Amino acid sequence: MPTRAIFSILSLLVACGSQDSDSTTTNAEEPSVAELAACDEHDLEVIPFMGPAFDDNGALLAPLPVPHIVATTAGWHTPENRDAVVSHNTPPMMDVFTHDGLLGASFAYSEACGSGRTVTLWRDEAARKKFVFGEVHSAAIRNGLKYTSGWETTHWTESTATEPPSWDAVKVRLATVRRE
Repeated sequence: MPTRAIFSILSLLVACGSQDSDSTTTNAEEPSVAELAACDEHDLEVIPFMGPAFDDNGALLAPLPVPHIVATTAGWHTPENRDAVVSHNTPPMMDVFTHDGLLGASFAYSEACGSGRTVTLWRDEAARKKFVFGEVHSAAIRNGLKYTSGWETTHWTESTATEPPSWDAVKVRLATVRRE
């Protein structure tokens, strides 16, 4: 994994510091994913794209191949579950860079909303599935979801764009899937 990737991931983990809170939200009181997604991520911190299709500054080296696969996730946690979420998310965030077929990955977080987001770009569906159903990612999902307040994901085949989608575009895509 590139040194910049390690530094960026560690920066993400350090910067996602928990906030003081005297209340605990129970499952019955938890907001819906739509309510969580409506939070204003005014402090969204983006870690630029990294991976074989990107330079050290997160710029594309060449246009993305058409078609390619775009996958995105968004998850929310309460401050008291931050450390547990981080401990389960760190292994797949590191592992993704070891997978053949990855074109790039970007991460973002909002401390104000307790949210974390990912966008990964893949050469093809087989490469994406190898990561998603692989041991590291599967273990993170199996063991980490219980520490989240909500989670959503989607993926699609991009057949026209040769640039990665914006964070706003993936939020719209997730909202569309949520309404279906």
